[in-house]
Amino acid sequence: MKKFIAEILAIVLAAGALVALLDARRVFAQEEGNNHTGKRWYYLYKYAKQKKNAIDVLVLGNSHAYTGLLPEVLSEALGRRTFILASQGNRITDSYYMLEEALTVCKPKLLVIETYTIRDYQQRKMRGVDLSCQFQSFENRRNVWLKLKSTPMLFSADNAPYAWSQTLRNHSYLFDNPALVAYNLEHPGAPVYKDKDYLGRFIRFTSGLEEPVLERYRREGPPEDGARMTVGADAARSTEKILRLCRKKGIRVMFLTIPMYHAHIAHPAALHANLAPVIGDTPWLDLQDPAYDEVFGPECFENTYKENQHQTSTGAYRTSLLLARFIETNHY
Repeated sequence: MKKFIAEILAIVLAAGALVALLDARRVFAQEEGNNHTGKRWYYLYKYAKQKKNAIDVLVLGNSHAYTGLLPEVLSEALGRRTFILASQGNRITDSYYMLEEALTVCKPKLLVIETYTIRDYQQRKMRGVDLSCQFQSFENRRNVWLKLKSTPMLFSADNAPYAWSQTLRNHSYLFDNPALVAYNLEHPGAPVYKDKDYLGRFIRFTSGLEEPVLERYRREGPPEDGARMTVGADAARSTEKILRLCRKKGIRVMFLTIPMYHAHIAHPAALHANLAPVIGDTPWLDLQDPAYDEVFGPECFENTYKENQHQTSTGAYRTSLLLARFIETNHY
């Protein structure tokens, strides 16, 4: 029996060592061209080493934030460096842990929270695309201790090993994407980013809604309903944790709702009412309010009728100017 147990332990240790080696060489890393989250963390840490490049305004969010804002425009309008720390498909629970790590390397005066992260979800029961997005966000954080501390809050016990290991998570690339595995073997090590200055944006869409999609809006109505966009207990709890952390650190906070097309969401007032109890009396710029419908025309939005819709560069420019004005008006 002792010999059998020893053999099992030896196999486990050997397997663990192999996985660790493959992870270190990034053999099963995802395609880097889509890893904007890693790029954001790289530059945030880079600026932390350059006091002259301190971050004054930090934006938390997901793809709505990094496609719906132009941090260069905000930085110029405010005269203060603005950085978007966002990850695809992110939720406010993960945003809290991203913020916790960010505050170890920067000291923003203002935090802007994009409200599309505040939804009804169960963090530790995520599956499918939502879980994949959470893995990506977690993988690119750098502070090992903070990652360890947050693991039980972000993942169930069966998903935690996959969060820590690209090899466990992506080993199917051997059959599904052997070309990527071959590329990774030829290019070991961390990716190299060559931007002189990067503040977190990623504009995917440069042209707006086209007539066939606009006709669908007229014919079928909104694909999303604000009344169904409720706020769950995980989101409410994490939002309060962020507000509490910022009070402790002396950081001012505001919320921002980056809009989708006015015909995209039925009952926007219901969406506002769902978010209001969580946001409380914290300043909030809600650009989904019908008062802004004329500002954001079809040219401002991704040409899609799906539930999730992003802004074009035109929409991001207008959103950035409105946000800058709101910040100045509220004396941030």
